[in-house]
Parts: sequence; structure tokens; C-alpha cells
Amino acid sequence: MKKGTRKNIISAIITIIILLAGLFIFRKFSSQKESTVGSAEVKKELRTVKVDYFSGEDIPNTIEVDGRIQAYERVSISSKVTGVMEENSANVREGRYFKKGDLLYAIDDREAIFNLQSQKSALFTSIAQMMPDLKFDYEEAFTKWEKYLSGFEVDQPIQPLPDPTSDQEKYFVAGRNIYNQYYNIKSLETRLKDYKIYAPFSGIVTQSNVFPGSIISPGQVLATMINTSVYEMTSPIPLNQLKYIKTGQSVKLESRELGQDWTGRVSRIGNQIDPTTQNIPIYITVSGRGLTNGMYLQGTLSGSTLEDVIKLPKDIFLNPETIYVVKDSIVRAKEIESIKRVSDYVLVRGLEPDEAVVTGSLAGLYEGQKVKI
Repeated sequence: MKKGTRKNIISAIITIIILLAGLFIFRKFSSQKESTVGSAEVKKELRTVKVDYFSGEDIPNTIEVDGRIQAYERVSISSKVTGVMEENSANVREGRYFKKGDLLYAIDDREAIFNLQSQKSALFTSIAQMMPDLKFDYEEAFTKWEKYLSGFEVDQPIQPLPDPTSDQEKYFVAGRNIYNQYYNIKSLETRLKDYKIYAPFSGIVTQSNVFPGSIISPGQVLATMINTSVYEMTSPIPLNQLKYIKTGQSVKLESRELGQDWTGRVSRIGNQIDPTTQNIPIYITVSGRGLTNGMYLQGTLSGSTLEDVIKLPKDIFLNPETIYVVKDSIVRAKEIESIKRVSDYVLVRGLEPDEAVVTGSLAGLYEGQKVKI
């Protein structure tokens, strides 16, 4: 046998011996190693949840309101007559304040005065022409008509005609067109007052359209004026809160920008529902110093007391009508009646005082889960 071949056989044999020895040693030590895994039964831990118990109580129902106030009275001042605006008219400008009865505008009324005096003179002539026949046919009525003529003044307001003492006298006077002329004069006297325009209430002018020297036409709007003593605010209210509101209720209002507050009252309730928001408007009147047209106010309205309701934190709800309770160590979903949602809590009914309400974290909690309180 060659020397190289013998050497290779010896190396192979030594390698096999080494592998067999290693396997023997591994198995021996493996059989002697003890398991570190315990043989005890694994104990399952129950989740601990936080619960609270709640009972019903009577809670004052406060309803939040907000909106912009507008003047309760707002009028457009217009003219009934034609003429030229006189210089003695007031300096009517936007933002100026006028008291009730202050003169705002004076329109040239000379032509109207002359026309009125002409009509009075015509009536005086008609009565004077009637007097001879009146004395002859109705002598008992002559004296009172004579007295009426003697006190007749063309530049003074016309006095009422004498009352007829009989139907025959009335027919006689009417046949002379006396009554028709008299009532035409009364109409002209009434129209003459329209040449002076006075403030209908105390307030400010928000728009002015004419100035002295302007030619005025009937129906022309001269200015717009608002009453600054009373304002009204329109506020939308959820439809489900309407049953707690009635006219006359007091409302606390405030302006956070000014740091002032006022007390208003519900004057009326609308009947038109907004189809998008399902809100209905209520109207609140308010007055006091510091109020300005267009100001934004916020406040609360004290509605009817909510009886036997429970106040629950809003973050324990699965949905607006469902919460978790624990009964016999099992989590149950419970349907309740949601009365009103406020900023951080919900007023509900339908919960018993001995029911354990889950108020802790709801993460990972499910109905039917066994828990520990």
C-alpha cells in the first residue's frame, strides 16, 4: 500500500472517532440537564375596571343662547308731500341722536297754506250766501249760523259747523255744499301738518338721504332711524329644548369683549324650523346702557327644572344612548334615555341607583367580558 493512501485512511478514521465521541458527550449532558419550564398551571388575570354609582336628582335646566342684537324699532322716514326742504330743518346726519318729537325736516308749506286759506274763504262765502234763505225758511237756526260766521277766521283752524236742529235744516245746508267744503278744509289742515316731520321715537339716525334745498317728492325716503332704548336678539334653539322654554323667561346676557352683562326676556318663540339644523328661533328683548346695534351677545336661559335626571360624564358613552355597566362581574351594554348634552356631561334617565356604571377607560373593553371591579 502506498504511503499517501494509508495516511488518508488514518485521517478519515480519526475524524469519525472524534464525531462519535462528540455525539456521545452531547447526549450524556442533555439527559442530565433539568427543564426550567414550570409544570404549574398558568393563572389567567381578570381586568380591573373602575365603576361608579349614580342616583337621580332635580337639576335646573340652563340653555345657552347667542346672537347679534338689532334695534326693536327701525323706521324709514318718508315724505307725504312735495316741496323744497327748508334751511331750518335739523342737521340730520348718520349717528346723530334725536329725542322723540324733535323736528327733523321742514318742507316749504307756503303754497299749501295759501290753498287752505282760499278754501276757507270759499266756505265763508257759501255760508254768507246761504244766510238770507236760512233766515226766511229756518229762522230758529239763523242765530247760531250768524254766530259761527262772526267767529270765522281764515288764518285759524276751522271750527266745527253748528249742529242742525232738524232734518230739514240739515238737508238745506247740505244742498248748499257746505259740508263738502268743510271736510275738504279739514283734509287740507291735516295734510298741512305733514310739512313738518318729527322724530317718532328717541334714537339715532342710521342713514340720511336729503339736505336743505333738496326737492322732496311724496313717498321719498328721507332717512332711516332706529330706537336705541330696546333691542332684540334672535337665537336658534335645538328643537328638543323647546319644551323647556316659554315667553317671559329671564335671560342672562353678556358681552365678553366689553365685560358687561344685561338681563333680557323671551318675547316670542318662532314657528319656522331650520330644516338643516333642526333649530327653532327664539326672540329675546333686552335694554340697557352700553348696548349697540349689531353687538354680539352670549348668555344662558333658565329653562324648566329637569326632574329625576342623572349626570354622567360624556366620555363613558359608546354612542349617544349606550353605556357599559357591570352585572355579576360581566360587562353589559345598557340603553338609556339621553335628555340633554352639555359641555362635559350628559343628563340621562333610565339608570337604576344600584347599577355599576363603568367610568374608567373603555379601551379594549367589550360586552360579555368578565372583569373585576
